[in-house]
Amino acid sequence: MTIKHWCIALSLIIGISSCSKNEETITDNEGLLPKPTAAFTTQIVDPKDPFTIKFINSSTNAVQSRWSFDDDSTSSESSPTHTFLNTGVYNVKLISLNEEGYWAQREETVSILPTSLVELIATRSGTNLHMSYNTSMAVSKTNWFIKRGNSNYQKHAETASMLLDINPGEFVNAYVELITPKGSKTRLDMLLMASGVVKDLTTFENEFSVSHENNGGKENSEGSLKLIDNNINSKFLNSNLDQIGYTFHWQFEYFQPQVINAYTMTTGNDAPGRDPKNWDMLASNDGVTWVTLDSKDDFIFPTTGGPNNNGRTVTHTFTYNNTTPYSFYRLRVRAVGSGTLFQMAEFRMLQLPY
Repeated sequence: MTIKHWCIALSLIIGISSCSKNEETITDNEGLLPKPTAAFTTQIVDPKDPFTIKFINSSTNAVQSRWSFDDDSTSSESSPTHTFLNTGVYNVKLISLNEEGYWAQREETVSILPTSLVELIATRSGTNLHMSYNTSMAVSKTNWFIKRGNSNYQKHAETASMLLDINPGEFVNAYVELITPKGSKTRLDMLLMASGVVKDLTTFENEFSVSHENNGGKENSEGSLKLIDNNINSKFLNSNLDQIGYTFHWQFEYFQPQVINAYTMTTGNDAPGRDPKNWDMLASNDGVTWVTLDSKDDFIFPTTGGPNNNGRTVTHTFTYNNTTPYSFYRLRVRAVGSGTLFQMAEFRMLQLPY
């Protein structure tokens, strides 16, 4: 007997967001019993435990259920209750079978996101920055970690809040890890300065584009997407600058206007002459009329620091005064140090407290 299956797409919301995959429906006229369907809904068992979810099976004409939770866990219960141990995005699958072996499958993407569970709070306390959080979930343990400069993360506190002394102009990487009574973990990463939390808006609700792409395309190993992949060990390489008049740009078009008042550049792994020398940060609300927020001329990146103390793969932060939200931001490169190649390992768009 030929085994056939059919599936139905469904939209599902777990926590803050989720989505479904569309799957093809297949039917035939073989067999005597009605074909099975696969369907389920979800319910958070306890608001204080958003990691534990009840999967309510609403399949029809089925005698067996096979669940896969995308975290190396499975179940054969009809309507199982499952606890995820980490925040993340999980593709949950249900296969329903009837007595003749016909089956139907439903797949849903369940998202349990740190930002939907925890709100960070930053306040000044004398010369210190006081960090705490709000959450409705039960927390049995809190760990704060910080990282200064090129050092590794070190545990800073095991309390519900922490005090941190930050020098003016200094940036400190940090994260907080919250553990529930069942052992589920959520982690929120943050970039801190003396006045509060810095927001990284590089990939937040925008469309990223470049005026001139790498010869291999944006997804190439040195394509433009490497510029914003949050990995300083990859890079964007733009060649043949002499053929495009040397000037080119990359652009962020935000779905809603945002205030950007800082950015970072991380130098590429080789050839300092490929670093930008002259550039402008431009902003616009219509993509036609632009204002200049920041400019650099004859800038030379330091030749020290980094893994090999040669100035390579080192992140530099540039700040400027801006409190106006714009829809378009454009970094225009007017010249590189030397030659006809441009490279950069990473570029980030930041909103400093203002």
